Parts: sequence; structure tokens; C-alpha cells
Amino acid sequence: MIGAEALVKAMLECGVDVIFGIPGGAILPVYDALYDVQDKIKIVLFRHEQGAIHAADSYARVMRRPGVTIVTSGPGATNLFTGLANAYMDSSPVVAITGQVPLAMFGKDAFQETDMVGSTFTVTKFNIVVRDPNKVKSIFKVAYRIAIHGRPGPVLIDFPRDAQTGRVEREEEFYVPGMFKPIPRPDPVKVSQAAKILVEAERPVILVGGGVYWSGAWDLVIKVAEMLLAPIVTTLPGKNAVPSTHPLVMGVAGMHGRPEANAALANADVVLALGTRFSDRTICNYSEFVKGRKIIHVDIDPGELGKNVKPHIAIAGDVGEFLRMLIKYIPEALKRDDRFVRWLKDIRRKFEDYVSKYGENIPGLAPWKVLKTLREVVPADAVVTTGVGAHQMWSEIHWQVIQPGTFVTSAGLGTMGFGLPAAIGAKFARPDRPVLDIDGDGSFLMTCQNLCVVREWNLDIIVTIFNNSALQMVRQWQRVMYSGRIIAVDFHRNPDFVKLAEAFGIEGARPETYDELKIAVERAIRRREPIVIDVTIDKEFEMVKPWVLPGKWLTEIMLPGELSIEMRYEVRQ
Repeated sequence: MIGAEALVKAMLECGVDVIFGIPGGAILPVYDALYDVQDKIKIVLFRHEQGAIHAADSYARVMRRPGVTIVTSGPGATNLFTGLANAYMDSSPVVAITGQVPLAMFGKDAFQETDMVGSTFTVTKFNIVVRDPNKVKSIFKVAYRIAIHGRPGPVLIDFPRDAQTGRVEREEEFYVPGMFKPIPRPDPVKVSQAAKILVEAERPVILVGGGVYWSGAWDLVIKVAEMLLAPIVTTLPGKNAVPSTHPLVMGVAGMHGRPEANAALANADVVLALGTRFSDRTICNYSEFVKGRKIIHVDIDPGELGKNVKPHIAIAGDVGEFLRMLIKYIPEALKRDDRFVRWLKDIRRKFEDYVSKYGENIPGLAPWKVLKTLREVVPADAVVTTGVGAHQMWSEIHWQVIQPGTFVTSAGLGTMGFGLPAAIGAKFARPDRPVLDIDGDGSFLMTCQNLCVVREWNLDIIVTIFNNSALQMVRQWQRVMYSGRIIAVDFHRNPDFVKLAEAFGIEGARPETYDELKIAVERAIRRREPIVIDVTIDKEFEMVKPWVLPGKWLTEIMLPGELSIEMRYEVRQ
């Protein structure tokens, strides 16, 4: 057995069933070893390495286990960097394997030599150069486990060609000292203190981050919220962790948060933050956030506690275990005034009533109505991915997650081009479910070549492009923050997306009404065929709102049209 064969054997033993990548000379021994196991591991050939790693990332999020990508050295490897950073920012377990020049050629500027360990140090949880074929199998198993242990994240294995072809004389163990420290158990004393503060609070709010999803703790969060009569607001990754349809779920808070979610967080006297890093896009103004409220922060990564916000109580541990412990301290017959929740629901009603009528006479289709039409058609368990841009923010505000684990987006890094390859990864994870990519024209054009993969594998993916012929989010900032000096954001030569789809052998559609959109999606779902839907959006009509400008507080929110909402609860008492 050679090193490449040992790697494949290790992948089989870890349960790897799909690999996303592109081969090249420096990784061919591994691909050759994969030839004999194609009945057990699908090999998905992408058209760009960035797409391959985004697919692995999305697969990992949907399956809640590591996704694997294998590429060659040099540009093949460096094309993974964005995907590694994306997975790192969103705590997604990806195992990236890169080919490398032989060890004897290190440091000699050999053809396609790149220091991948050095260059990816800041965007990986762990990385390593394989130098000994005898340790290949153990290295992969350790890296695979590291990716998912504790707070998930990407790992990289750089695999020199001579280590791939070298003989395995004996299997040797590989160790990473301190990498598998036991996950701390939440301190019972602190849990008890947190419970006391929450029970005595007048306006407790639960802030749900992505860690709730990785913990599988969505049912526990809902139970605690119901016991405390506490509104739930989420970060953008946390949107994937709770059902938007629950009456206590107010939605995403922050820069483009829903008004009721921002009002909840801004007027809370206690915030229970679960599995979140307190991103600037969620909190908006840190100095205002820490005023007048107690903060309880629970995270599996002790390094996050106190990093951005100093909490009153910091608890290291799995959020699911924390919630199970917390429930024991909350009286089942706890009585709380429901005025705060009713006030927030009233804000939600005003917002929904306004946007349902707003923009009825605009040219093209209203983004929020497109999203509501799609939600009516696609099943509750359909997996939805997004690109990055205005369409993503509209989805943040208006898309309803019915089942946790069905909303995949690039939150921390904000990677344009994520949507389509993420949809492909999601489809390989859940072939039995419809997959919908909500994309923008700018984002879609960055990775649209991977429509080849969609057609090649007959993946019934629905791609809906919000086509406003612009980088709309950047354009929005220029309109408001740069005195309307619009530059380098308008697309004057967008392709015909219907013809583009047809060039890949995929149906294209350009609906002019919401009924036509509904019919096109229903037909694609019924036939289990892919489709690319080009939806015309007027870039001049309306910006993405609600919007909190950078540095402003959550109550200083810009709302659509003439809508006005009182965001301070104290004023209403």
C-alpha cells in the first residue's frame, strides 16, 4: 500500500461518501487510488476549486459532519483559500487535501509550489504537511476528527507527491498534543446564577447563534423561551437554528435585521447569548449594547467569552448541555407579564402589513414578494442556499425557515459566488429534498460555470437570480454614504441568463408575474429537473431595508418607504 491508498482507506473508514474537487499532476496518485472505490465514494468534478470547497462546506453544514475537497498544488490549492476562510468564519467542518511538490523540491520554487501550511495558518483550525507515508492514515483520521470536535472548523492536509507514492511499511500513530481537550461542562454554579437572573428579568431575550445549530439544541431553545416567555432573536448563522414560524422567534437582528428583532435586543434587560461571537453586523454598536442590560454568554469556545463583549456571566460549554441544565432551575409555573412580547408582535404586524402593500406598482417584481412566493411553493424541508448581496439581505429579512438546518449562507466572510456551489453540496447531502439557490446576478456570475456539475449529475436545483444588473449592496452604500457617487457597480452587459442556462442544457425562465414564477418552480419540483429563473428587480426603486448604518444603534433603523415604528419600549409604558 502506498500513501495515496492509505488516505483513501482512511476516508472509507471515516464514512466519507463524496469528494468535491479537481485533479492535477501533484494529486494524481490520490485520484488514481480513488478509481477503485467509485462505488463507495462519489467523485464530483467541479469547474473551479472555489466551487468545490464551497460545496464541501455546504455539505458539512447540512450533514453536520465534515465535507471533503481534494485539489492539486499551486493555483489549485490557492483557489481554496477563500473557501477555507469562509468555512473558518462560519465554523464549518471542512477537510481540504491539497497536492504538493515532492519534499526534496521544497523551497526551490518548483513548478506549482506554494506554501499552503504557511498561507492558510490564519484560516484553518489545523493544517499539516504529510512527510511520512506511514502516518497518512492516522493524520487524516485526526484531521477529520479535529474538524468536527468542539467548535467546528476547516482543516488542511498538504500532501507532497512523494508521500503519496511512498510505500507504507507500517501504520504509525499521529498525535496532536492538546487538540482534543474535553469540552468543558457548564459550571453548575454559573448556570444557577444565570437562571436566577433570567427568572427575575422583566424583558429577557435569547440571542441564538450558529452554535445552537451545531449543538442540535433548537428544541431546547424553544422550550426555554416558552418557559421564560422570552423572545428569540438570531444572528444570520443562527437563522438556520430555529423555526421562523414560532411566535416567539422575532428573526435576525442587526444591520439588516427585522425591526421586531432589533427592538427586542435593544430593549432587553437581560440577553442570553448562545453560541455566538457577537458580530459587529449583529450588535452594530458595542458601547450601546453593554449599557443597561445584563449579558449571559454561553459558548463551546472559551476564546469567544469576553472577546467582543464582556458578559456578566461567561459559561464555557456546549449550549445544548447548558440548556438542559438551565431548564431544571426555571419554575414550570413561572408567570411573566406578556406586554413586551405583545409590543414586539405589534411591531412585526405593522412591518408585515406595510411591506405587503409597499411597492405594488414598481417595475419588475418586488424582492420580498418573490421570496414569499417561493416559500409558498417549496416544501418545508427544502434546503435553501444564498449567494451574497442584496438578495441575501432580503432573504435574511423575509425568508421563513420552517425546519432548522435548511438555510445555508455565507455569513462571516460574505463570499459572493457561494450560492450555486453550496446548493450543489446541499443536494449531495440531501438528494431526497428540493434545493433552492437564492442568488444575485453579481454573485451568480462568479461561479456560474458550475452549472456544468448540475447538468452532469442531473441535480434538481432551482436557481433564482435576483437580476438588478448591479452590485446592489455596494450601490446602496454609495447612494447613502457616498453622496450618490455611483461608480463601478452597474452591469451594462449582463448575459441573457435564460440562454446561459440553456447553453448548459438546463431550462431557463424569465417570469413577469408572481403566478408565472410559482408555475415555473412547481414544474421544476414536479419534474425533478434543474431550472434557472431570471427575476427582474428594479435597482432604482428601493434599497434593502430595514438598515442600520455602520456605527449606529439598533433603534436608529431606516425603514422602507414612509413606515415609522417606535423602537423604544420605555416610551410606550
